[in-house]
Amino acid sequence: MNRNGEPGPHPLRLFFALWPGPAHRQALAAATARAVSRVDGQVVPPGNFHITLAFLGAVPGRTFVHLVEIGGQGGYRSFELDFDRLEYWPKPRVYVAMPARVPPEGTALVEQLWQRIEPLGFARETRPWRPHLTLARKLRRPPPEGLLPEPGPRPSDGDPARWGLALVESVTHPDGARYRPLAEWPLD
Repeated sequence: MNRNGEPGPHPLRLFFALWPGPAHRQALAAATARAVSRVDGQVVPPGNFHITLAFLGAVPGRTFVHLVEIGGQGGYRSFELDFDRLEYWPKPRVYVAMPARVPPEGTALVEQLWQRIEPLGFARETRPWRPHLTLARKLRRPPPEGLLPEPGPRPSDGDPARWGLALVESVTHPDGARYRPLAEWPLD
């Protein structure tokens, strides 16, 4: 970013995500607090909660405008996503909340985004989309797995403006990554 807060010439590390509003962040933190209290690692702050839809990586500043245009095209439908499982992923050493079932509407949203992104030259992730909410990173040992004691709020719960589509920047800091939405749009 330049001093005016606009994307500069250097690459930005970007991704499209479902981005919860402040009330949903608090509800997600409350629903996962007991599970997170049992981990030996770096707890993800609620301000970083998101569900990645399309990871783009290093993006030249000049491409930023095109990505904002893609987000603004709309037609992105909300869907239900029940966070009801806890999993430990050993290779990245992360603890995540996941749905037992991946909704087809979520997969359709990811597909819709990639159909719009790929013409810009971005390579699509080859693995199937696994919606998850990262709760902790850099775990020193596996935590107990199981079910969330309380279901977390869904992207479709209540006011649809609580969750939206966002183009998010990832910035690495000594204490971990910080995520900041650079553009946001409501889900239909």
